[in-house]
Amino acid sequence: MSEGKSGPPKLRTRDIVLIAAVIYLGWGLINTDDNLVLMLGTPIMQTLHLTVQEYSYVLSAGFFTSFVMSLILGPLGDRLGRRFLLQLTLLGTALFSMLQYFINGFTSWLLIRMGAEAFTGSEWGAGATYLTETIGKRLRGLALSIMQSGWVFGYGLASVIAFFTLSHFGMSYGWRVAFLFAFLPALIVVVIRSRLRETDRFLHLKEIREARRRGDTAKVEELMKKYRVDVEASLKPSYRQLLSPDLKRVALILAFYNFLTTGVAIVGDSMFPYYLSQVKGFNYLTLISMFATLSFVGIVGYLANGYMTDRIGAKWPVVIFAALQTLGIFGLVVLVRFPDYTALWAWYFLYLFTHNGQFAGLIRLNTEAFPTRVRAAGALWSGAFWSLGQASWPLVFSSLIPILGFNHAWIWVEIVPELIAIILFAAIMRNIPPQRELEEIAI
Repeated sequence: MSEGKSGPPKLRTRDIVLIAAVIYLGWGLINTDDNLVLMLGTPIMQTLHLTVQEYSYVLSAGFFTSFVMSLILGPLGDRLGRRFLLQLTLLGTALFSMLQYFINGFTSWLLIRMGAEAFTGSEWGAGATYLTETIGKRLRGLALSIMQSGWVFGYGLASVIAFFTLSHFGMSYGWRVAFLFAFLPALIVVVIRSRLRETDRFLHLKEIREARRRGDTAKVEELMKKYRVDVEASLKPSYRQLLSPDLKRVALILAFYNFLTTGVAIVGDSMFPYYLSQVKGFNYLTLISMFATLSFVGIVGYLANGYMTDRIGAKWPVVIFAALQTLGIFGLVVLVRFPDYTALWAWYFLYLFTHNGQFAGLIRLNTEAFPTRVRAAGALWSGAFWSLGQASWPLVFSSLIPILGFNHAWIWVEIVPELIAIILFAAIMRNIPPQRELEEIAI
């Protein structure tokens, strides 16, 4: 990586490939565990004699822990570095996820999920922050969409692992074997420690803070020729910066939208396997096979969204894809009937393509909208509410099933709130023009 006297350093092709591969695999492998929990929810409930409500509590407790830990870890990423944050989140997830092999009831699963999710949610913002600060303005949206498509890789890999282990070891034991694959994220840490350097922008921020504390005005002025930084603001606590007048509006709207749209998304991911098999009557293993096959179309959704964000900004691609995702949920609930597998595949295709794609634009907003001095805290702040939505929405959804019925719960807890969130987001969130250096967006 060559260093210039001013402006961003130019990356060699092999640097770009290495960074993209590490961030992609890190996010993909860390989500293999999350998606195994979603894929294997039904056999785990049957083996451990858990109710749908208890399953929702497990999911919610884990994501609530992620909410709290993201708020703690974000400021650390702005003080100790992006590289440190990546290693911590990957190791923490791998360690706790493997312990799910030993769960024997509701309490043990609840506690282990809390441990695993404490780190998983933070990796989203950590990886995106690293990528945003290293990839140039022309391809930032595409790079982030590739990173985000790692979720589909994790989803597809989880589907393959679930199908293989359930087929070979049975419904009551196969899910335990599946969780032994959770060691994979730890392997990425070895690559990070040996090959990945800290981002140039973070090292610059660290150096300019140190010069300011020493009172070295000449050094500060010299460093400002490379990247512009609001030096005085950078010395304040992270959340004072995030809630200051220049950042408060974007921080609050991103918190709200991450909360609601991700809550809606996780209900679909966690409840559709159960709903389509137990309520609609489709064969469970056939559904798992469909999930594995169609999961990779989500990659195309991510890339399509990333391509759009590099040309029109991230706001409108998020709105368009979220609206089409909502249409997909409507089709799966209202229009699909057993045994019409053709309709099932078609509507699930639309749902998965757009459901995944919108997050390529959202993660770009979560990182680009905040200046380098508080980018990790801002990204993980948004990610914290992403986790809070995942913590609370399944709980709300499952609690209202006995009152509304499964079909009406989809309408009133999923479709209507998502439409409200889309309208508010479209009205309030500013669109950040594409092809801008980070310092042209916020300092």
